[in-house]
Amino acid sequence: MNLKLKLAIWFAALAAIILAVTFVGIYLRTADFRREEFYSRLEQKARTTQRLLVEVEEIDSVLLRIIDRNTLMTLPEEQILVFDAGNRLIYSTVDEDSILFDYALLADVNRAGEVRRIDPESRTELLGLRLNEGADSYLVIASAYDRFGWRKMTNLRNTLLLSWFLGLALAVCMAYLYVRNIVSRPLIQLTQRVAGIGGDNLKMRLDVPKNQAELTTLAQNFNALLERMEQAFEAQRSFVQFASHELRTPLANMFSETENALAKARTVDEYQVILRSLQEEESRLISMSNAILLLGQFEKLELKPDTPLIRLDEVLFQTIEEQRALNSDFRILVNFAAVPEDQNELQLQGNSALLRTAIRNLIENACRYSPDQSVQIQIQPEKEMVSLHFQNAGKVLSDAEVRVLFTPFFRGQNAHDKRGFGLGLVIAQRIVRLHRGTLAYAVSTEGLNCFTVRFPTA
Repeated sequence: MNLKLKLAIWFAALAAIILAVTFVGIYLRTADFRREEFYSRLEQKARTTQRLLVEVEEIDSVLLRIIDRNTLMTLPEEQILVFDAGNRLIYSTVDEDSILFDYALLADVNRAGEVRRIDPESRTELLGLRLNEGADSYLVIASAYDRFGWRKMTNLRNTLLLSWFLGLALAVCMAYLYVRNIVSRPLIQLTQRVAGIGGDNLKMRLDVPKNQAELTTLAQNFNALLERMEQAFEAQRSFVQFASHELRTPLANMFSETENALAKARTVDEYQVILRSLQEEESRLISMSNAILLLGQFEKLELKPDTPLIRLDEVLFQTIEEQRALNSDFRILVNFAAVPEDQNELQLQGNSALLRTAIRNLIENACRYSPDQSVQIQIQPEKEMVSLHFQNAGKVLSDAEVRVLFTPFFRGQNAHDKRGFGLGLVIAQRIVRLHRGTLAYAVSTEGLNCFTVRFPTA
């Protein structure tokens, strides 16, 4: 069963339930009204009969019976019985031979003051009243069949049933048309557009429907997905392009050195020079391969809930000490933007070894591309966050370079005379993301390069 038919059935079923509940409510409310109105008429007949019998001296039981039989307001199958305080019948609208009643009913009326009953087979309704007239008490039993009321109820029932079936049929048709035109057709159009999008035309976007909030959200989210996919494909193409360039350079150098070595006989010293050059290129290729493998491993890593808490400032100072020992020319300055009131503001869940790798890459990147090989690091505690700012006075990156800054193997215009593979920032970014942080580049107000790392604190 397709979605269009399912939605139509659900819509029709809902409409059928609503109509059924409404119509049943109407029928029951009308039935209550009919019953109350009929008992009101019976009560009026009972009180009028008792009043005429007792208060008007010129009217006796025979004359009153004649009046009742000839009045136009007589109810179908009407019977009115009047009893005195001793339960003796003093008046009836029918012959005494056809009078049927039990004394238990009189006892109930005398005790309760009013009794209502209905015969489920004949639908005859009975009203018993105790009426006091001065010191005297009378019991009046009035019964009749509400022929016109029941006819109205039957007609109402048939009308409501017919209306329910017609309403159900109309609801099915309207639901089907609505689902087909408002829901199904736009979904089919979206599906057709999605089916036409492939790896060679990721720049295509879905048309965003208007006045259809759900479909609009769906189209916008899918367009956002296409945007991310396009960026991923572009990153992949850039990766292949930059990786090919980085791999081709050492391989070309090795091939050239090998050709030169084979071109003519050389001395032992010359061969040693060539072998050392080949060794350097091989070492570069091995380092590059290790970096690529490291990137792949970061994609599979994730922090466990029981990851221990570490102090970011302690990790930073440990890394700085290591860098100063390895690179004595690096000038690394550290300061706090604000002194934390609580030392826990610098704590986060993380892997200290990985964080040292990320910080080391950022320090090396800043120092190597700074004219005086210096970097200024600022620690900035924030609410539920802690930031590290790495600033240097190197050449500011262009907008085009910023867009591909974190692409593997990308190297800026100022990196041609520097050794490296263009993977340091990428590795740092992966490590920061692993710790639910962000790494971003911006130009400070002083015109300095600034890499900002932000981590959520524990």
